[in-house]
Amino acid sequence: SQQATILFHCPKIGVHYNDSIKAARDGVALVGEILKAAGDSPNVKEAGQNLGQSALTITKTINNALLPLAAVNFAFDKARVYFAEKFPQDIAAKTATIPPEQVVEPKASIAGPALQGLAFTHEEPNLKEMYLSLLATAMDGRVAADAHPAFVEVIRQLSSEDAQLMRGALQSPVAIAIVEIRLSTVGQQGYQTLARHVLNLSNSTTNAAMENPQLPAIVDNWVRLGLVNVDYTTKLVDAAAYEWADQRPEIVRLRETYETETQKISITHGILERTAFGVQFARAVSLV
Repeated sequence: SQQATILFHCPKIGVHYNDSIKAARDGVALVGEILKAAGDSPNVKEAGQNLGQSALTITKTINNALLPLAAVNFAFDKARVYFAEKFPQDIAAKTATIPPEQVVEPKASIAGPALQGLAFTHEEPNLKEMYLSLLATAMDGRVAADAHPAFVEVIRQLSSEDAQLMRGALQSPVAIAIVEIRLSTVGQQGYQTLARHVLNLSNSTTNAAMENPQLPAIVDNWVRLGLVNVDYTTKLVDAAAYEWADQRPEIVRLRETYETETQKISITHGILERTAFGVQFARAVSLV
């Protein structure tokens, strides 16, 4: 599938509940043993010599994090396999640079929901990376304060495409050019909005302009989550920041469809900028 990037200027319910609880407890016990054993692994020691401490701290929250999954019995077998076979290596890689003396027990309000989130999204790389990075931040005494409990809920309300696209938006230290396409009638006041939240989206491989019909809803979701602000009453001083807009496929298509002698297409310039909440979220999930 094609991947996009933003360019910018500058359940099944069928197992008895008690059986599910037993399976969950078995899974938790297995994960705990795997984590503890991993702490003595030569490979893990080479990676940072601190997974032993990480295992002791993270295992404390695994029980509370995984048991609720038994109640809904959704994809638990896959989650158990992930936590038993891949999670130790994943968390080892994420925590390898934390000095052993700085490894702290993550807050249950973060680690519990984050592990639940991993159980459901470990097959979606973009979301999995966010959960793992948030866990690692919460376990690093130097930056643990950046790991706000609300960030787990933010990730939970993102799609994999959201997570992939927002990298460019949250990495930019300055406002990004964004436009809205409007249709107006000559000699009359008012306008009709034909396209909202148009960004300089391109194919990450070919760099060719790429249209995504879901982008307006994606940006609205970022705004709803408090990660960014969008404002069409303000624009960047440098007009060159909007030069891409006139040749966007959305603009070309809408001009061909709607523009006549009496109906005119206009492009309204605006800005998209990250909020303070968005900056902290980006740090916590290692986007910046």
